[in-house]
Amino acid sequence: MSSTVDEVYNKLKNDKEFIERLANAIADKIVIKKLEELSSEIVRLTSEMNKMREEFSDEMRKLREDQNKLREDINKMREEFTNEIKKLREDMNKYYTQIAKFVENLTTSIEDDAQLYLEWLIEKELGYKVQISRLELENIAEIDLFAEFGNYVLIGEVKSRANRSVFHELMRKIEKLKMSKREMFENKKIIPVIFTLSPTIDLIQLCKESKVFLTSGSRNLTEFKEII
Repeated sequence: MSSTVDEVYNKLKNDKEFIERLANAIADKIVIKKLEELSSEIVRLTSEMNKMREEFSDEMRKLREDQNKLREDINKMREEFTNEIKKLREDMNKYYTQIAKFVENLTTSIEDDAQLYLEWLIEKELGYKVQISRLELENIAEIDLFAEFGNYVLIGEVKSRANRSVFHELMRKIEKLKMSKREMFENKKIIPVIFTLSPTIDLIQLCKESKVFLTSGSRNLTEFKEII
């Protein structure tokens, strides 16, 4: 054993070829070991990457499923919202139709009351039997109350509620008629009338100052005799 050790020792000291072979052998072993370690590390990393790839694929698949579900939910909500808007629009149209019909019926009823009351009042105060009706002149004016009798022309507005704007509207209509139908007003006195169930205070004052007959049928807010 001692001789073998001495032999190796001497070769290490003096045999360059031996030293080179030994170094190469050791280097080969080190390289092989490193390669084995590297290979093991590559296998480990590859396994982890494959696992990460699978996890990523699973996450992407889940994300796509969630996106598809979200898209379906949004489409469903959009459809429900569209249907609700459509139903609301239909309900509103129906409601507006009912309101318009109610207002039309109410206005017609008030106009009927106004015509009957004014016909009675004119016969009582002036002795004329008259028929009061609407007057519609295309592109000129629509008059709620109109009648010609004796030396008078009655022109009136009918509103369930009335303020100063109704007075000014009546005045504008009278001026339009006077300009377009001059012969109608020759030697005639105009009786301006506002028939309303609910006048404002400023309208009452304006009608008093301007000699406009303001009445609700049950109550005269200006004096008819002062107008004529």
